[in-house]
Amino acid sequence: MGLNQETKLLVVDDDEDDLYLICDALREVAGTRYNVTTATSSLAAMGILSQNSFDVIFSDYRLVHLTGIDFINHVRAAGIETPIILLTGITDHIIDNAALQAGASDFIPKAAINPDVLDRAVRYAMAHSERQRLLQAVLKSTVSGVAVLDQRGSISLTNPRFHEFAKAIEDGQTIGDTHPRYREFAKSIYGEDLVRLERLVAHVLDSLGRDIHVGDLIVEAHVTVLPEGGSVLVLHDVTARVDELRERELAEKKIRMLAMQDTLTGLPNRLAFNGHLDSCLEQAAISNTGVAILSFDFNRFKEVNDLMGHAAGDHLLKTAAARLKGLLSEREYAARLGGDEFIVVQEGSSAAEALELANRVAENMAKPLEWAARIIEPNISLGVALFPDQGRNRQDLLSNADIAMYRSKANDDGPVCVFDPSMDQVARNRRNVARDLKLAIPNNELLLHYQPQFKAGSGELVGIEALLRWKSAGRIIVPPSDFIPIAEESGMICEIDEWVLRESCRAMVNWNLVPRIAVNISAKAICQPGLIASIRSTLLETGLAPSRLELEVTETALIHDLGRALHNLRQIKALGISIAMDDFGIGYSSLSLLNSFPFDRIKIDKSFIQLAGSNPRADAIFHTIIGLGSALGIPVLVEGVENSGHLDFAKNSGCEEVQGFHFGQPITAAALNEIFGSLAEPIQFDAVKRWQDIVCQQALRA
Repeated sequence: MGLNQETKLLVVDDDEDDLYLICDALREVAGTRYNVTTATSSLAAMGILSQNSFDVIFSDYRLVHLTGIDFINHVRAAGIETPIILLTGITDHIIDNAALQAGASDFIPKAAINPDVLDRAVRYAMAHSERQRLLQAVLKSTVSGVAVLDQRGSISLTNPRFHEFAKAIEDGQTIGDTHPRYREFAKSIYGEDLVRLERLVAHVLDSLGRDIHVGDLIVEAHVTVLPEGGSVLVLHDVTARVDELRERELAEKKIRMLAMQDTLTGLPNRLAFNGHLDSCLEQAAISNTGVAILSFDFNRFKEVNDLMGHAAGDHLLKTAAARLKGLLSEREYAARLGGDEFIVVQEGSSAAEALELANRVAENMAKPLEWAARIIEPNISLGVALFPDQGRNRQDLLSNADIAMYRSKANDDGPVCVFDPSMDQVARNRRNVARDLKLAIPNNELLLHYQPQFKAGSGELVGIEALLRWKSAGRIIVPPSDFIPIAEESGMICEIDEWVLRESCRAMVNWNLVPRIAVNISAKAICQPGLIASIRSTLLETGLAPSRLELEVTETALIHDLGRALHNLRQIKALGISIAMDDFGIGYSSLSLLNSFPFDRIKIDKSFIQLAGSNPRADAIFHTIIGLGSALGIPVLVEGVENSGHLDFAKNSGCEEVQGFHFGQPITAAALNEIFGSLAEPIQFDAVKRWQDIVCQQALRA
């Protein structure tokens, strides 16, 4: 607040001469008009203060019945914060300090009174009061507790938040001795809180450098030493932060534990296994001992999930983990790497010990288990790799154990296979094929051959099937059976499927005499979310009518992810595209799939026609499929018709459509153009010779 002509002053003095002297000096202040009110006793002054407000109070130190310090205490006790200047006729530094400690703005000897001194004292007191007001406002609003300590460690200033902290302090030591007058004054301000305030200060100062507990609170303390002496103590409530940190630490600990543990089985996971194996190999290298890696998974695990539900699959995995835990000794360690893939590490192992353990694991894993009143009869394929002979680091050992495991799947020599270096060459060849296959599309190495499909009775051409070929590096034709599985494993199959579909549709637009073109679609592609958009885009780009396109899917492809596959198939059918089930009869749920989805065509696997007349069981299945198709109103096409006997058997069995080498080898699009360029009508059996002639000419040119 700035000084102005309306400055209101209250002068309290029981000596009328001194009272007149003070008022006269105030009136002599140049350029300033003070509004002065006087009181000759403290009682009169308190009465005036109860009715009026003032900017500054002057008070004699010695009043009747009490001192100026007593008067200050009464004023403050009444809640009046007006700055008070004490006047005295004696000089006493102790009294001076006591007055200032009590809250006096200034202390002026009466002998020094003159207009300039009084004017300066008024201006200083008002400026100081304004600063104190602002300070108190700041301190009151801050969420931190603040206490100002003097040179002796006595509390000279606190904010409300500091008092809240003090209420939570437990009994304890108080800080050192304080001046008696100060304690009397402090008690008048803080009352019984003074003891707790002192205890809080002592406790905080004693606990600096560690967690400070104030009751149920945790506080963080900062102490700033002032240049002129004394210090400022600031307390922050960090209870929530500490609790949060503790919760975070517990969560992080749990996360670290979970990060090292498979949640389904309770076994260590891949991360934990990697650390354990690296440690084992390091120790084994020092001690010159062996380490065995046993890698296994469950054969046809996908069928358990698809046919019995994922809960059954989970039950199998948890049972396998429990069996492993009961099977292994202290020097053996088991982990689940993901899916149905498990790993076992045996320290200090010889080849014989590793093989013995592998056989025990395979035997235990093969024990039947019950789920929902049904029996699961699991079996595994297990590969073994030994340190140091078959790998000196984690990557090589795992790779070689996997190679041996997949060799076990391919052989009929039992569930256990120990790695042999010759297997690595096979794996290396597969990796080379995968590497070269990545360049097949950019290098235009993929090509399509086409094989006709005829009505068994009339011989009319009903369609052609697009068959993929790969002319690797422009030299050799790689059979699909050699590279399609590798394309599926490497993830390239979807890109290849898109290429086949696009090229087939583009070629088919030029062959108006062909009713439909059949294109195979892989297990991975049929489950892709973007499949429908890709098909729609291809049809728009090429201009092929959807009714002339047929997609062939195998049962294996469908059971890979039955829900997603059937969802996509329904959307494909809604586009007007027909769907054929390929290789029917060799799966395990063909009938249930026919019930789940209305296929437009059934293609009987060629293995049945090739056994025609020589295997009564195969003949019975063949006739059953024909009858099933007839009953359901689904046309049946048999593949693998390679001679007239096969054709006669198919006709006599009531098969509607046929396909096979009897009508010619698959040929290129260019050769097809020659055939259709010479024909004005659809191809009949009597035109098959023309087809075969073209095939022969193509073979001669090759």
